[in-house]
Amino acid sequence: MYMGRTLDELTGVPISEWDMEELSYHHFSMSQMSPLMNAQGISLHNQVIKEIERRGGLQSDNNAGANHPAYDRDSFDEHRFTF
Repeated sequence: MYMGRTLDELTGVPISEWDMEELSYHHFSMSQMSPLMNAQGISLHNQVIKEIERRGGLQSDNNAGANHPAYDRDSFDEHRFTF
């Protein structure tokens, strides 16, 4: 489960200063919310993607994405919304 800073806490912090776990988590979250985001949210998501790419992309190990926020299915499912 992600235990880093929230987007609210990251406001005003340059994306270049976010750690990779923060970038990965917020990229995943924004990807899930992208159909509902306004122009400002889409712009932030694009900046996050560019920063991840600048750093060499998201790395996976033998666990094929074990560091990805969705890997921990229990914590992922507890935050899932149903419409």
